[in-house]
Amino acid sequence: MHRSFEQLGFADHLVGSGRSRSDGFFTLVSRAIDWEPIERVLSVVYGAPVGRPSYTPLMHFKIMLLQRWYDLSDPAVEDALNDRKSFARFVGLPIDVAAPDHSSICRFRQQLIKHDLMQKLLDTLLNQIETAGLIVKEGTLVDASLIPSAARPPSAPRKKKKNKGDDTDEAADMAETAPAEKPPAEKPPDKKADDRKADDKDDPYIQGKLSRVDKDARWGGKGRRARFGYKLHIAVDADHRIVRRHHVTTANVNDCEIGPDLVCPDGGDHYGDKGYDSARMDEKLAEHGLGNGIMDRPNRHHPLSPAQRRRNRLFTPIRAAVEGVFGEMKQRLGLYRARYLGLVKVTLECDLVVLAFNLKTAALAHR
Repeated sequence: MHRSFEQLGFADHLVGSGRSRSDGFFTLVSRAIDWEPIERVLSVVYGAPVGRPSYTPLMHFKIMLLQRWYDLSDPAVEDALNDRKSFARFVGLPIDVAAPDHSSICRFRQQLIKHDLMQKLLDTLLNQIETAGLIVKEGTLVDASLIPSAARPPSAPRKKKKNKGDDTDEAADMAETAPAEKPPAEKPPDKKADDRKADDKDDPYIQGKLSRVDKDARWGGKGRRARFGYKLHIAVDADHRIVRRHHVTTANVNDCEIGPDLVCPDGGDHYGDKGYDSARMDEKLAEHGLGNGIMDRPNRHHPLSPAQRRRNRLFTPIRAAVEGVFGEMKQRLGLYRARYLGLVKVTLECDLVVLAFNLKTAALAHR
């Protein structure tokens, strides 16, 4: 059972419509999307059968969007809904009604994972964006970006250093003047202790390779930068920068492994950096008759020829446009660092970021 706020209260009519910049942006969002298909996808999230009626799933979903657009935590978005009239109007909450508490927002996020709804929501939004003509399909940019884990990166244990004074003459003199002691009786070998030491030597957690807090996160690098966490792979329409496909993996997964899954059969020429240069990627593009704009990667046995270097220089400014998408996701939508732990929750976070980015891009295109 859900609470219904189809009719606004007296206080909302007294205050009137908003005139802030946020109100203007939310008006553009409402013009760019039809909420009814989204509401139908969310209908599987039921309210509590007993007790007070719960807030609608669509209201909670809009709250998820607010969190990404304004980089707000659960308690922060609860306070913002109670404080900002524009936020309350966007989600459909009367200004004289208390906002959902942060625990209910967290529970709704868990329901999205339980019912596996994010891909359906993403597809629903993409269908509306494609109907509006915002996906040109004349070029696709593929790239990946590292997302640091919310947990502290593990570090390898340091070896104990020997003290310089241990072998000094003073220490030797003290040892000579000390009363002689009987040698301690030899203890029987502790087989369990030896087994524990052997296990510790092979334990990746003790050796500092993995984190006990975020067990899914891994070390990975892109260029000379190493990060502990995850990686977001995206395929973006080159014209309107709409993210058409994306995958979330741990940071140690190579780009070339995910590249074929990012190919859009109707996406035109595909452009990407050297990390996506592989035989599988070439075969996938050739299978759909798509132009191959993936930069060539050299190896120790086959350095790049002058023609390949000229080809890479030609594609560099084309594929570099995708960096602006990651820049906005990290600086504006809060993806500079994962907020949750574990691959499942980080995947949900990236799904919400992609959805919020696409919806914002579509809304601003309607200005």
